[in-house]
Amino acid sequence: MKLIILSLFWFPTTVILLTLSMLTLLNFERYQSFFGQKSVKREIIYFDNQGKLNLTTSRIPSQDARIAILKKFLNEYKSPLVEVVDDIIRQSDIYGLDYALIPAIAMQESGGCKVLPPDSHNCWGFGIYGDKKVYFGSYDEAINAVAKTIKEAYIKKGLTNPTLVEDRWTPSSKGNWSYSVNFFIGKIREYERNYPAT
Repeated sequence: MKLIILSLFWFPTTVILLTLSMLTLLNFERYQSFFGQKSVKREIIYFDNQGKLNLTTSRIPSQDARIAILKKFLNEYKSPLVEVVDDIIRQSDIYGLDYALIPAIAMQESGGCKVLPPDSHNCWGFGIYGDKKVYFGSYDEAINAVAKTIKEAYIKKGLTNPTLVEDRWTPSSKGNWSYSVNFFIGKIREYERNYPAT
């Protein structure tokens, strides 16, 4: 009797799981074709030009488009960060950040890594105040520390836009820091709007 009950339950469950697996596989194949397009749907933490947080699923550039957009933006300012664009995007994705935020902060803090303590790789003013300076072994190490800190010490504590981040990142700024960060995010958005479909 138990065997009959188990088989009655097992068969429909197996059919349902198999059907769901097939549908998922078919959709994955279909969505993969979008990765070469101008944009794909992704859920991200997005800071708009007014510094407001948007948690909705948005159309943002695909991985390839974001690489091209950031390279063009950073080349415009002759920033050495152009060499680590892949890492900026990867760390932004890992921590759920808008990919424009890390380069925008670097632009505000160091002109895109042009004015910083020698050999520090610290383009973000991270932990720099008074005589204290934080040094990193590479840009990749610095990007990881900045992205992780923004997520853990700011966003998870409700500091979800550049204006709120400014209050702890650089409390003496009184709005100038967040205005500048949002300005550079806006410049990256312009590159997004003008990015040609591939």
